[in-house]
Amino acid sequence: MAGWQDNLEKRRAEWKKLEYAMTDTLAGRRVLRVAGPRSPRLTTPVSKAVRQEELSAVAETFDAGLACFCLGELTPEQRAQFLHNWHARLASGATVVMADRRSEGCTTPVELYDLFAPLGTALDVQVGRTFWWVRYERR
Repeated sequence: MAGWQDNLEKRRAEWKKLEYAMTDTLAGRRVLRVAGPRSPRLTTPVSKAVRQEELSAVAETFDAGLACFCLGELTPEQRAQFLHNWHARLASGATVVMADRRSEGCTTPVELYDLFAPLGTALDVQVGRTFWWVRYERR
């Protein structure tokens, strides 16, 4: 039992570290947050939060975007459509942050780089033991 609890604590600590980094990255920006079906609660401040299936109803443009636990539920074709719809609501140069569980969506830094490099500049890919995190500026 102690091993299971230790593993859970390590995952919580990794998520908290990631959450603090997201908060710092998005501070002072007008943020559109998109949540997947299994997104955790976040303390990161946002201007507008929608579920993934509600994204097409958003008419405003934002200078930052945050999407957590969205890609793991989608096929590669659906991922491309989701990213297109999401970026359509983000201004050029907007700060973009995505996070998901490792093995859901993408698992390696190379896969993440290949997926996100065409979408933005200043790409930062982080892959932890349990989660991955990507940050870039929208083209």
